[in-house]
Amino acid sequence: MTQKELKWEIEHTREKLDAAIEQKYCFLEILNISRMLDCLIEEYMTMNQQSCS
Repeated sequence: MTQKELKWEIEHTREKLDAAIEQKYCFLEILNISRMLDCLIEEYMTMNQQSCS
């Protein structure tokens, strides 16, 4: 996944999380989306760190 694609995926997942919270999804669904977002952000940070080396 390119950095641009990863940024888009992070934004999309963040919007999905916001919508899930607004619509009062169950705790586990919100937790799963939040974990996906965390993984994407971690991947993005790792990618940026490697490009700075």
